[in-house]
Amino acid sequence: MPDPQAVRLIGKEVHQVARVYSLFDVAQILLAERGRCKARFEVAANRPPLLQCKLDQALFLTKEEALRHLWKPELIAQVLEVETVEVDPPTGKFNAVARCGFSGVWLGPPNHHSYQTNLRRLHRECFSHIPFDFFSSKVRTERSEEAVAAWMESMKTKQRWRFIGDADDAWMEDKATAENAVATRCYEQVFTEVRSVEVSAGLASDSLSPSLWVSLRHAGFHLKHNPAVLIPAICAALESEHLPVFKRGGKLYTGPSRPHPLPEGVPLAERPSRIIEWVRSNTPANLAGLWQAVHPTGGTEPCLEYVNDLFWLLNQGHVLLFSDDSLVLAGAREPEAPKPQKQPKPQKVPKEGKRDRRTKDQPAATAENSDAPAEETPGEPAPETSETVETPAEAVEETPESAPEAVSGGEPLESVPADETILAEEATEPVVDEAPAPEAIAEEPSVSEPAPLSVKTPETPETPETPETVMETPEQAVETLPEPVTETPAEAAEEKPAESTDPT
Repeated sequence: MPDPQAVRLIGKEVHQVARVYSLFDVAQILLAERGRCKARFEVAANRPPLLQCKLDQALFLTKEEALRHLWKPELIAQVLEVETVEVDPPTGKFNAVARCGFSGVWLGPPNHHSYQTNLRRLHRECFSHIPFDFFSSKVRTERSEEAVAAWMESMKTKQRWRFIGDADDAWMEDKATAENAVATRCYEQVFTEVRSVEVSAGLASDSLSPSLWVSLRHAGFHLKHNPAVLIPAICAALESEHLPVFKRGGKLYTGPSRPHPLPEGVPLAERPSRIIEWVRSNTPANLAGLWQAVHPTGGTEPCLEYVNDLFWLLNQGHVLLFSDDSLVLAGAREPEAPKPQKQPKPQKVPKEGKRDRRTKDQPAATAENSDAPAEETPGEPAPETSETVETPAEAVEETPESAPEAVSGGEPLESVPADETILAEEATEPVVDEAPAPEAIAEEPSVSEPAPLSVKTPETPETPETPETVMETPEQAVETLPEPVTETPAEAAEEKPAESTDPT
């Protein structure tokens, strides 16, 4: 989140120069340095609290990390008095001394009683993030006289500690004793437990636990690649500094005042009126062009006579001066770029051999129903056929007087449907002959070669039908016809109209 102190400085700059800045640019200014932002650390309820140092806002996860941080020279001086005194160097003959391979600190001869103590202390204070075995393997042993003399010189001085305000006899000669005393007496006074805390994002890496430092770096990288995430917090910070935030051209801006269009017909002084007219008539307008237009000799330097008038127009919001020195009248909309027209997507052609998805619910045509006549939908025109359109008069002439009936054992069968008879006085448009049903075509004899009628023997309860039933001949069927039927098959064939032979 933005640091309130950094936002206050930005607001002061905006009022002094009376310019309009984009909030995106403000976010990039704040993210240019980590010290211009603040970071908030929060801990879940099921996790241990954080430990914050009251002296420098350092943040840690464990007590050991916090106490190690307290022994930094600038911090321990606020708790303990540190004094360096001269002591006698160790006596004896030393042929070799050990030296740290990372820091170059003298550790003493390997056979000296303080060697292991110095090695452990240096690893704990400076290189605790490195395994001790790896750290000890980097220790170098030097056997020159110069190395031994340098170690002897470092042993001539020694430090001692005591708490500020204690008596003279409270000096602690051993550092381990001083560390235990600090952990006992000063821990609760210097560190506090927190679950939600705001710290400066510019904290050094040694002022945070390693995991907290990694989290802070990840948050900083995310904001640098996405500065717009910081804009809501910037808006709240600018409002606290009484800086307006307004929208123009789809972007958010801040400036000395909100845009206030100048009403028409309002009288102005000569110089402000001239500035307004020049900005209105010059698009785009910039600050250098304005000074050149109002300067008596045509120079580009600011005219002191017009500076105050322009500053008043900027603070009133009648004219907007952006960070790139462009001038715009308040209320004048920026020309919008034409939107590119979207080209229609080409329709996908279904692959050969596959049905279209839009027709997946429709039954596919098969060889069985390909010869069947298509059903006519009400309200739709009849499909085109190859049949000859008959006039109403021809339809009347060709209509038979009576349709023949098939007889089975003295009982009439279903008669073959005849074409509809259309009277001449009732017909208003040509009628297309419908093709007969497949069953009718199969059962009816051809006109050119009339087939004899087949008559079955009537079924009776006493004599069940067997597969060996013998079909009667046409002559026998004619003899058994009932009395009302007087027409012969030949006469019925002569009176039957010509049927269409079209396969449809």
